[in-house]
Amino acid sequence: MTRPLRVLLVEDNPDDAELIERELRRGGFETHFQRVQTAEELRAALAHEPWDLILSDYALPGFDAPGALEVLKESGLDIPFIVVSGSVGEHEGVEVMKAGARDYFPKSRLTRLPAAVARELEEARIRHERSRAEWDRALLSRAGEQLARSLDLQETSDQVVRLAVPELADWCALYTSEDGKTLRVTALAHEEPATVALGLETDRLFPLDPEAHSGPVWVWRRGEPQLLPDVTPARLEALARSPEHLRRMLGLGLRSVIHVPLQGRTGSLGVMTLGTTGSRPRFGAQDLSVAQELARRSALALENARLYHESQEAIRLRDDFLSVAAHELRTPLTTLGLQLGTLVQRVRRESSADLAARLERGLRQVRRLGTLVETLLDVSRLSTGELPLSLEPVDLGELVGEVLERFEAEAQAVGCALKLEAAPGLVGQWDRMRVEQVVSGLVANALKFGARQPVDVRVGPDGEGVRMVVEDRGIGIPEDQLERIFERFGRAVSSRSYGGLGLGLYLARRAAEAHGGRVWAEQRPGGGARFTLELPLRAAPAAVEEPA
Repeated sequence: MTRPLRVLLVEDNPDDAELIERELRRGGFETHFQRVQTAEELRAALAHEPWDLILSDYALPGFDAPGALEVLKESGLDIPFIVVSGSVGEHEGVEVMKAGARDYFPKSRLTRLPAAVARELEEARIRHERSRAEWDRALLSRAGEQLARSLDLQETSDQVVRLAVPELADWCALYTSEDGKTLRVTALAHEEPATVALGLETDRLFPLDPEAHSGPVWVWRRGEPQLLPDVTPARLEALARSPEHLRRMLGLGLRSVIHVPLQGRTGSLGVMTLGTTGSRPRFGAQDLSVAQELARRSALALENARLYHESQEAIRLRDDFLSVAAHELRTPLTTLGLQLGTLVQRVRRESSADLAARLERGLRQVRRLGTLVETLLDVSRLSTGELPLSLEPVDLGELVGEVLERFEAEAQAVGCALKLEAAPGLVGQWDRMRVEQVVSGLVANALKFGARQPVDVRVGPDGEGVRMVVEDRGIGIPEDQLERIFERFGRAVSSRSYGGLGLGLYLARRAAEAHGGRVWAEQRPGGGARFTLELPLRAAPAAVEEPA
């Protein structure tokens, strides 16, 4: 059984070249020879196609074996180099071995050449497999790191194709489907921008045949990889739908192709296609194995990016709905509140205390709904940026007193006594509505979780700012939940036991931070919880709403 062998022969004598070829054929090799005589011809041959072996005469007119070794080193290729010469002696042989030759032979002993070639080819194979395994591990390790850097879908797609070029392939294309029926190129990588443009334009002008029995669509449908070691012009001609299509495919210069499915957790996401051109060796089984592992890691990254994109879109739609719903509810609630307020005043004038009390309870519920609507609007605003502030002089002690007065009826209903200690003259430049929102959120929280126990509120100076403390004697907060309760929809207890949206403390903290202040919670000694608000006397400039 013959063994194929691609030999690059540095030799100026055709007769000697024929002798060498004959001896290798006798040794069981099916040879493909190319003879070169100069450094320029050697460089061109190395760049044009892959070679298994270089055989070189020691001395040629204007060129020699040491010079050929230098050219080989410049190329960076690991190709066994053997000197075969009628003039080489022991000294010259030692010198060329030191320079990188694997062996040397006098032409009078060519019968030993086939065995030496077989040995060198096997050693080259072992070296290649060892270095290839290390190289593959490094590539896949680097791929894992780079694919984890982004959750943007297009950025991840571009990163996937760039990982393979030029380390694994000359070009890489990523095909995905938007409608579940057809595949289109979503990312393409090649070292030459003109080739990328050609590939993208070809995909636009000649979309993949959805009924194809080979290529990306076939791999996508079956979920199995496809290795095409040799892409011949005849194969491309059979796939072409027009002369222009054939011209474009030939222009890509494909020599070898791998198609690998991108399998996610919920099904196929698309196909990754790798291609070689020029002098790069054709793809083999080892390349397919690496491509499959790269595709597996890429599919996970792409699926994570897609799921993140879908979740962000769902959040955007939800926020849009909240904003629209809140705006639609705001107008009728405002009108209803005004009407109820007018009725309360009228009933009081007519001395109907029982009816007035009923109307006041209804008015409180309308105000509660109004607060809920404003909360939804604030959540929608915070999803797109910071809360705008409209600053004015505000006395914090007076504002807290007004808020507690409004909560008096609710406090009586849950059996809580509200106690206020406030220092006078604590005036700062704040947004009244937002500070009121913070105070209301902290007091409402204390009444909800501290029922039938007193709630203490203290307001006083704090260095260059002010501080408000709200203490209850209720169920308290576990240590590991002290920060979580300030998250959006965050809770320390089940919503089945205590109602609400889980937004009050979230908005309180964000409103305080918009002023350049802060809110935090801690466990109260003896039971219950303590919430503290700190504000500078003037809100941070970046948070202030500019006048129109």
